[in-house]
Amino acid sequence: MQLQDPCVKNILLCLNESLKKQSSVTFNDVMSAPKCKKYSVSDIGKALELLRRNGYVKANSRFGCSELLEFTATAITEKGQEYIKNI
Repeated sequence: MQLQDPCVKNILLCLNESLKKQSSVTFNDVMSAPKCKKYSVSDIGKALELLRRNGYVKANSRFGCSELLEFTATAITEKGQEYIKNI
């Protein structure tokens, strides 16, 4: 999975919209978002972690058995905002 994938872009946009309304967004919030329902739980987990590791999202995450178990985003970084502008 890469940053250019539609899944990653849609999840970043979803996080951005949600963080305008609330102070944090969880893995479950993303999975239940209308834009993200077409993606598998595994793909959403990979995309969220990719965004966090590449510095697009400020978040805490926890893994178990190579799967994302918990994810809580608190902000989109400047780098993430720049990426959104270019989508």
